[in-house]
Amino acid sequence: MPDLSKTLIVQLPLNPSAPLETTGNIPLAGASLAAAASLPPDTLIDQNTADTAGDRSLLNMIVNRSPALVAFTLYMWNVERSIWLAEMLKRELPGVITVAGGPEVTMDNKWLLSSDAFDLVVSGEGEELAERILNPVSAGKIIRESGSYLYAGRMSFTPGTYPNPWLTGYLKPSGGASVHVETIRGCAGGCTYCAYSRSHPLPRVLDAKSTVRLLSELIDAGAGEIVFLDPTFNSRSDLVQLLKGMRALEANFFGEMRGDLISPEIAALLADAGFRNVEIGLQSLNRDTLKNAGRPADPCTILDGALNLKKAGVSPIIDLILDLPGDEPRDAVRAAHMIRDRELHQNVQVFYLSILPGTAMRQEFRGRYMSLPPYYRLYDETMGGFAEAREEIADIVGYDLDLAGRPLLFDGWPGTELINLDESPALQRPMPSQRHGAIRITSKDLWTERSLLLDFVRTRLQADPFCVLDVILCPEKEFPLDLVDMVRRLDNPVDYSGRTAGILGRQGNLRFCILLEDADGFRTDWILSAAALCTVVLDADDPAELSRALWKAGVSVRLPGSDWNMTELSSEVPALHQVLFMDKGMEESWSRTLDI
Repeated sequence: MPDLSKTLIVQLPLNPSAPLETTGNIPLAGASLAAAASLPPDTLIDQNTADTAGDRSLLNMIVNRSPALVAFTLYMWNVERSIWLAEMLKRELPGVITVAGGPEVTMDNKWLLSSDAFDLVVSGEGEELAERILNPVSAGKIIRESGSYLYAGRMSFTPGTYPNPWLTGYLKPSGGASVHVETIRGCAGGCTYCAYSRSHPLPRVLDAKSTVRLLSELIDAGAGEIVFLDPTFNSRSDLVQLLKGMRALEANFFGEMRGDLISPEIAALLADAGFRNVEIGLQSLNRDTLKNAGRPADPCTILDGALNLKKAGVSPIIDLILDLPGDEPRDAVRAAHMIRDRELHQNVQVFYLSILPGTAMRQEFRGRYMSLPPYYRLYDETMGGFAEAREEIADIVGYDLDLAGRPLLFDGWPGTELINLDESPALQRPMPSQRHGAIRITSKDLWTERSLLLDFVRTRLQADPFCVLDVILCPEKEFPLDLVDMVRRLDNPVDYSGRTAGILGRQGNLRFCILLEDADGFRTDWILSAAALCTVVLDADDPAELSRALWKAGVSVRLPGSDWNMTELSSEVPALHQVLFMDKGMEESWSRTLDI
């Protein structure tokens, strides 16, 4: 029976590209509500559990705790998995109340509101309602009296009004971890592609003195880098006072800012305050496009602000949005050239336009966009010519705009399943349940056993449908490469991760790899043909064992041992991302080298 006093709060992560890549899934929203409602800290499903557990293990863990109410924070990258989990919980725990909030909950997100997964969905800021919506008894009363949709209304409180979850035990800023903090709620901007300014149009600002005091307390508690979640950090009137106060804290900071407001003097103050990176939304070079999108700004002035940052020693991260109404692919390419010409191209992020719930742009387009996340306006292979422009931008800036998928090949991972098809393994078997898992399949003849191979992959995919699965084939001899497509056809994108990957030309939640543990007996031309279709990895004692042709074709090497010198190895290999390790510690160190 559910424990009528127990509430749990869940925030599920994005599926990243690499097994050891951080998800960034800090559950600040849920922790803030738990703190506002004075709930026990264990109300929150901790970040490590949410980041690592597979669908089934999360479900079982929550069922075993027998909560009376489970609340979810919904973003477009986790909403469908959250719906699945909520539906399973209602089946396993009759009578449990499921509650959802977050950016996905708006009146115009019809597909979400039509779901039966949640008994109550709450739109807007939740702190003032936290005690009611997170209490099973009062939440049940709201549902009976008001129905399943609750609008929180316009809020007037400033950040700092309620207990800070980092300082009250809900989140732990230990070990130099990255800490997220809000000092501004609301945005006066009119960007039609953003829902934030529409739902919270009046900025509420924690004053400079109080902000410095809060930052100091967070640093004393163990925070490493502090990330400001403020929609526009440098829009505040007391910016200079704040930056001068932050200088004495001697910490690292990150935030999103308006480039056109960054003068040389402000850039110098930002550097002195401890900002090492600053994100700037250029979005487009077309002034008419920006004006029509509610963002009337001079693109050249924005780039001037980025230059001011660079001259002050702060690295600017520049954002572009493809497919804003009025933009053409050539506009995006021109923007990339201007960024490179100013030598600001070291960190450029390029996104396709999403017609997000709650935005004015969603009303404008009235259904002419993907009905499910990621809500792209264009969703064919060409993306209206912007796909080609995106590739050209990558050539201009000199790097891939997306982190390549990195296979899970190190030993000792609890989500890795080893299957030898020659030993008559049972298809119905206990399967690990990790958010990122692997099934490593060996056989003397993979092609002959292909039907059984596909069955094993299929059952694993069905067991955890929203998790990443690396399918790793370990052949003892060459096989027809038609098998690659046979496995890939089992992939059925069911969420943001899969759909986005398909449009960007990447592997989604099903990722394929060939691991040659002994490359003797495999012809070079077969290896090269395989590498043109999928990730191919060769075991070797030294990266020098791979020929230049194999490196150039994208073939990777997996190295044994636990004592590699990362600096020396980096200087010896032609491509860092093509080096993997058997040892988890080495893989972790190398991931830091790759900045994953």
